[in-house]
Amino acid sequence: MKKFLCLFFFLIYNISNFAQLADHIVIAEVYGGGGGTGATYKYDYIVLYNPTLTSVDLSSCSVQYASATSSSWAVTPLTGSIPSQSYYLIQEKAGSRGNELPLTPAVIGSISIAFSAGKVALVNSVDPLTSANPFGLPNLIDLVGYGTANGYENTPMRGPSDASQGLRRKDNSGNSTYGSSGSGWDSDNNLDDFYIQVIDSSFSPLPVELSSFNASIIENNFVQLNWQTETEINNFGFEIQRADKWAVDWKELGFVAGNGTSNSKRNYCFIDKNILDTQKYFYRLKQIDQNGSFSFSEIKQISLALPALFEVFQNYPNPFNPSTVIRYNLNTDNFISIKVFDILGSEVASLVNEFQTAGRHYVEFNSSQTKRIKSLASGIYYYVINAYSADGKKNLSETRKMLLLK
Repeated sequence: MKKFLCLFFFLIYNISNFAQLADHIVIAEVYGGGGGTGATYKYDYIVLYNPTLTSVDLSSCSVQYASATSSSWAVTPLTGSIPSQSYYLIQEKAGSRGNELPLTPAVIGSISIAFSAGKVALVNSVDPLTSANPFGLPNLIDLVGYGTANGYENTPMRGPSDASQGLRRKDNSGNSTYGSSGSGWDSDNNLDDFYIQVIDSSFSPLPVELSSFNASIIENNFVQLNWQTETEINNFGFEIQRADKWAVDWKELGFVAGNGTSNSKRNYCFIDKNILDTQKYFYRLKQIDQNGSFSFSEIKQISLALPALFEVFQNYPNPFNPSTVIRYNLNTDNFISIKVFDILGSEVASLVNEFQTAGRHYVEFNSSQTKRIKSLASGIYYYVINAYSADGKKNLSETRKMLLLK
């Protein structure tokens, strides 16, 4: 009975925690001290965070601000989209003191945000709100009221005491940390969801700003991933992950080093060469900071239809030593024979001799592990692929040249 009760309370606790993670875009940070005495940055700004598993279009949305007790709202329309588990920086009015923001904003507005008291709303509309407290309105996505504000979610957050401080939302687990484990905590209570933190150069709004991420099929049935960052701060690098099902059983494919801290655009590329006959693949990037914190990109899907033709690709790598991979597509089920010959026409290896279904296939040829010859010499070799129908007739045949270079 005790074990059952422990399990029961454990499940209740974890379900309760999971329920606090927002299922929509949230306001992750509000900084109203820009340009004031003691301010680190010259600009007021707002940061949004997407805790969901999909990219969200923001083109119909806006952020809006009203002073503590006003019903008059200033509007900054938004553009573009916010990738899964990513941040979105909105620059607002500039003051006379402080530094430039270290990252390129997604949108630039002109709202003046008070640091000690006010209301910030994320709205699914570009029309100004008309209520002093819009909490509960159908087009309201998120709301934070602070200081003496009369509009908020259940309880207002206390206001910062000076221009060096800002409001930040708790991470996905409800801890007062920023940028390392998301910013998705949302209990619909501003006092419980936010905390105050000094905004200095070690707490920049966005560690790495990923501006694009794309996946495409290239020659040899490889999948090429390309992505670009606008700016980077303490970027250790990117772990490339792949899944065969949507967001299930992610596996690491490789790692691409980042550029540390950079204020210019950086382009990255990774090629997945291990593509089998699965019809769909899902890819994402795990961006890792130098302190070990990380965040994920949006998910990209690649769909591989059954091949339309019988096709044999050039082996890769070529030249090779000691091994190379031969890839080929079958548009119908066939009995397949793949053999390797030297320049004199003598067979040196038999790689495949079996029935195979339609799809994408590959086989590895290792020149140091052939059955007939212990180790092949450098030179030109040929691989011949024959496809036979059920009655034993040769349907298709193709020969390609490769170079062993020791």
